[in-house]
Amino acid sequence: MATWDPQKYEAWYETPLGKASDRFERELVLSMAGVKEGDRVLDAGCGTGIYSLELAKRGAFVAGLDASSGMLELARAKAGRAGLNIDFVKADALHIPFPDGHFDLVLSVCMLCFVKEREAAILEMKRVLRPGGRIVIALLNSRSPWAFLRRAKGLFRKSVYNNAEFLSPRAVESELRKAGFKGIETRTCLFFLPIDSKIYLGFSGLQERLGRRLFPKAGAFLVTAAIKA
Repeated sequence: MATWDPQKYEAWYETPLGKASDRFERELVLSMAGVKEGDRVLDAGCGTGIYSLELAKRGAFVAGLDASSGMLELARAKAGRAGLNIDFVKADALHIPFPDGHFDLVLSVCMLCFVKEREAAILEMKRVLRPGGRIVIALLNSRSPWAFLRRAKGLFRKSVYNNAEFLSPRAVESELRKAGFKGIETRTCLFFLPIDSKIYLGFSGLQERLGRRLFPKAGAFLVTAAIKA
C-alpha cells in the first residue's frame, strides 16, 4: 500500500497548481472555521501542519493529530522555525487521546477520505468537541473532475488515492446529520481543472468567481461545517 511521503507532499504545495489550490482552500476552510483567539482546536489528520500553524498564528491553542510519524516530524520542525507552540500527537482518528468536550473546534482536512470507519471517526471527533462547538470537515468532492483523475491515476500506479473514498456534499451532510450535528452548511472551491500551468492558473480567480455563483456545490474541494448540539 502506498503511503504519504512528507517531502513530496510539501513539494506539491510549491508547484503552480499546489499554490493556487492552497490559496483557495485555506481561504474557504478558515472562513468556515471562524476560529477565535484562545479557542482550543484539534487539527485531526494534521499532516505537515499547514492548518495547525495557521490556526496557532491566529491565537488558538492547537493540538495536531496524525498517524504518520514522518508527517508529524516535519510539522514539528515547521512549528519550531515559526516559534509556535503546538501539541503534535501521534494517534488515529478512532482513538483521540483527549477528554470529552475538550475542544471548541475540530478541523479535519482531507483525512476522512482515507478512514474506513468514517462513522466512528466522526463520532470520536464529536466526543472531544464541547456542546455548541464547531466541526469543519474538508474533502475532495466525488462529483468533481479532480476525484475522477485521482481514481484514474491509481489504476496505473501505486497511489495513496488507491484506497481513498471521496464523498459528495450530500453524503457528508448526511453523515454529520446522522451523528447528531446541527446547523450543517457546505461550500466548495476549486472550479478549475488540476492543470499545473501558470498560464492556465492565471485565470483561476475568474473560474472561482463564476463557479461559486453558478454551481456553488460543484467545486473539487468541499468544506462542511456543523455544530455539536
